[in-house]
Amino acid sequence: MNLPIVSVFLGTSIDGCIAGEDGDLSWLAELAPDSPEATGYTALMEQVDTLLIGRTTYDAVLGFEPWPYAGKRVVVLSHRDFVPRHGETRREGSVRDVLEALAGEGCRHVYLDGGAVIRAGLREGVIDSLTLSVLPVVLGRGVRLFEDGLPRSDWRLDGTRQLPSGVVQLRYRKN
Repeated sequence: MNLPIVSVFLGTSIDGCIAGEDGDLSWLAELAPDSPEATGYTALMEQVDTLLIGRTTYDAVLGFEPWPYAGKRVVVLSHRDFVPRHGETRREGSVRDVLEALAGEGCRHVYLDGGAVIRAGLREGVIDSLTLSVLPVVLGRGVRLFEDGLPRSDWRLDGTRQLPSGVVQLRYRKN
């Protein structure tokens, strides 16, 4: 079975953190005030039909007003139950297994979000595109996107650009 297209789109510090200590995300909005249209996020979300996110990310975005994924199917990869607030569903298993099930349900393009889920997607070799927006800050501590133990994977640079805020965006495609 063919998997859906899988895209990753996230902000990172110069030193590779995707969240600060204790999962702090406030530095993202503070240092990257570019609009979703300017970053390409809006264009990506127009193509995506499903979000597959980790439980920690899900818990973090629950407090966002308005709900950032309105109109999209949201699947939370978690072993723990929760009460859906916006029609979300929960799945367990490997990222590949969940993607195969979603493909069988008609899913065509998935936005993968959350550090642990993205690292699992990298380990399982299921990510097709990786867009990293590098913010002009060194956090020193926090949640790192890339950890030891990830297997080698080769990528092709698909584009770069500097946003008005000073963010540098790197777009990669799987080789």
